[in-house]
Amino acid sequence: MSATSVIGLQWGDEAKGKIVDLLAEDHDIIVRYLGGNNAGHTVVFGGETYKLSLLPAGILHPDKISVIATGVVINPKALLAEMDSIIERNGPIGKNFLISDRAHVIFPYHMQEEAAFEKSLKEEAIGTTMRGIGTCYREKAGRTHALRLGDLLRPEFFKKKLTDIVAFKNNVIQAMDPEAEPLDAETIFEEYTGYIERLKPYITDTTSFL
Repeated sequence: MSATSVIGLQWGDEAKGKIVDLLAEDHDIIVRYLGGNNAGHTVVFGGETYKLSLLPAGILHPDKISVIATGVVINPKALLAEMDSIIERNGPIGKNFLISDRAHVIFPYHMQEEAAFEKSLKEEAIGTTMRGIGTCYREKAGRTHALRLGDLLRPEFFKKKLTDIVAFKNNVIQAMDPEAEPLDAETIFEEYTGYIERLKPYITDTTSFL
């Protein structure tokens, strides 16, 4: 089976999404393999304009399979908002959309930690989008405080690990920014449990599928 890879060689904004959209007609499976919701791509389908960020460009093609693979870091709230915008205009998203159970998840503490770190750098701040993508990738590499989408399907495990992570992150964040509001693990757990219930039908082992 042949495959086509679209890879950016700069720091984003290379029109990868538009190129993928153009190539989608000639492929059966369209895979988003890296990145998060810090950038978007505009595509025109059926005479209408769509702005996508996390969803693969193939999501607008009902005869194609769209996959969010293991390398993507997912903010579930942002993903669901994007899905809802597609559903509102195009109808239900069916079984042709798959999300990796091994994709890492962005939480509020990722965004808060990123903001606190930027604040501590003052004039040397790097200008991050504050969406927690860089901090989530750092956790993925470090593993200890990382949570994957599949972990959220195991409520007891998820709650225990989240509680430990939030306690640690509150200390880290407040060390950088004493004015930062501490996060509550129970609130985050309830919020993300709601997200995972909606995403559950799409979550699978995409590595084996691909």
